[in-house]
Amino acid sequence: ADVERVLAALLVTRIYDTARLGDRLWSERSLRFQENWRMLVGRHGGRVAGMHGELMIARFDGPARAVRCAALLREAAQEIGVASAQGVHVGEIEVRGPPTGLTARVAMQLAAHAERGHILCSRLVAELAAGSGLHFTDASRISLDELDEPLALVQVTAEQHLEPACRPKPKPAEPATLTARESEVVSLIADGKSNAAIAAELDLSEHTVKRHVANILLKLDLPSRAAAAAFSARHGGPDGP
Repeated sequence: ADVERVLAALLVTRIYDTARLGDRLWSERSLRFQENWRMLVGRHGGRVAGMHGELMIARFDGPARAVRCAALLREAAQEIGVASAQGVHVGEIEVRGPPTGLTARVAMQLAAHAERGHILCSRLVAELAAGSGLHFTDASRISLDELDEPLALVQVTAEQHLEPACRPKPKPAEPATLTARESEVVSLIADGKSNAAIAAELDLSEHTVKRHVANILLKLDLPSRAAAAAFSARHGGPDGP
């Protein structure tokens, strides 16, 4: 059986400066930052997901919360006197256990590529945060072996650095509709098939199937593939009986 997954925003925070500060001062400041990190993650409705060396990983239900938390963490790092670099990505993760898989690896790569004091996000984060009052500028692209094409990136820009006229206006919400391919995928999810089985049946890569699943959950405003299966079963398909 498939492990239950949910769509989530992962924030990976990287702090460094050991060589400049020395071991003792670095230890003191890194502990202070970790305390701030836990407090701010909780304040923004996030969950501490794990720590891997200099990387701290937090999980949020939505990208806007993750980005706002990252902005305050950047300020905290500056006040404490350590360097920070952060990455935010949205994708499917397992409900239980520490985040693993493609979503976590992409978020870690973003934190690794981000420059000092920067918050680097996948473009999907900016698209999902439209109308939230957050602002982004285009950044570079990165290539990962597991992705079919280079991943478009954006960088978080401090709101006070933008003129009000430049701020995007929220778009009115439109009813979500699934594409023909997404309808096929959600029907196969309802049949209990895994991403690998769906990929084989539709002659797609497993990564492409994961993207379809993520889009389905977003469009239908559902928390997990199990919820998508239940929705499909109740309605006789994503568009109703």
